[in-house]
Amino acid sequence: MSDILTVGDLKCHLAAYRDDFELEFQGGLQFYRVKARGDNLAVVEFNEFQAELSPKFKRDNPQLKVVFCSFDSDGSVVQQVSVPRL
Repeated sequence: MSDILTVGDLKCHLAAYRDDFELEFQGGLQFYRVKARGDNLAVVEFNEFQAELSPKFKRDNPQLKVVFCSFDSDGSVVQQVSVPRL
């Protein structure tokens, strides 16, 4: 599967559903907005941010492609994340 999804592709996938259907994103991501990033590119953004992974972390966890983080209830950034072995 390609990393590129066109608006037409997404509309096709969603065509079977009524406008009042709810969308839920697995993995705990919360939708924030869609933002134009060029003449023919829009980016879907989420409330969570993508963590920067150290080379050691990437080497020790090759099965993980991306890690998203959120803020603690006090507004501080979560600094340490434990990753379960898959």
